Amino acid sequence: MTALTYSPSRPDEPFSLLNRHLARLQDAHAAFARELPDCWCASRPMPDDAATREELERAVEKAKASGKVGDLRIRLSILPPGRPLAETFPLTPMPSYPVRLVLDDRPTEYGEPFLRYKTSQREVYDEARRRQGATLHPSPEPTDPPFDVLLFNTSRQITETTISNVAFQLSGNSNDTYITPSTDCGLLEGVMRAELLEKGEIKEGVVTIDDLREAAKRGALEIICFNGVRGVFPAYIALEDLQ
Repeated sequence: MTALTYSPSRPDEPFSLLNRHLARLQDAHAAFARELPDCWCASRPMPDDAATREELERAVEKAKASGKVGDLRIRLSILPPGRPLAETFPLTPMPSYPVRLVLDDRPTEYGEPFLRYKTSQREVYDEARRRQGATLHPSPEPTDPPFDVLLFNTSRQITETTISNVAFQLSGNSNDTYITPSTDCGLLEGVMRAELLEKGEIKEGVVTIDDLREAAKRGALEIICFNGVRGVFPAYIALEDLQ
C-alpha cells in the first residue's frame, strides 16, 4: 500500500512522486515474496505500472463525477489477486505552525516486514497513538492532544512517527542539514524521505532520545516531518515529553 496526492494544478505531474510510489510497491511485493513464502506475493505477480496508472486515472475520474473537486488524497493498494485499487479522499493541507509530538512510552521492535513496508496492517502505529492520545488533528495549542507519536527502537534510537518520517537539527545552527534516522535503526522508508535524501536536503544518521533531550535543553532542537501526502511540515516536542 502507498498514499499519494493528485493535484489538477500540476498537469505535467498530477500524481505526486508517482514513480517513487510505483517502485515502493514493487519493492514491497518482492520483500514479502522473499520473507513470507506463504504470502500471496510469493505466488502472484505485481500488476504492471501501466495497469496501476490506469487504476489511478479511473479513481480520479470517478471522484470528479461524484463532485469532488481540487486536490485529492489517494490510497493505492495492491489486493491479494495482484489487482490495484485506488481510493480517493479530500486532501486537507497541513497548517503552517508546528504540530506537537510526544514520545512513545515503549520501544518498537522492527523485526517483521510489516514495519518496514507499508501495508494495511497498521496496528502497531494505531496502538501507539491510542496509548499517547494522539489524534492526527493539528492544533496550535500545546495543551490540546498531541498530533502524533515519536517512535524509537530497543536501543533508544529515534525511528519515525506513526504516519511520517522525521528529521532533526540538533546544533541550533539553521544552516546545518537535518538528520533523518538511518534505515538500520528500523523504520518504514517513505517516498518523500527518498526524495529529500536524493536532493541532499536531509542526511541519514543515528539520533537517540538523549540527543533530543540535550538539544531541547539548549533550545536547539528543530524537527520536520514528511510523507508522500502531507509533504514536509514542522513539528516540536516539549522537553517534558522527552522524559
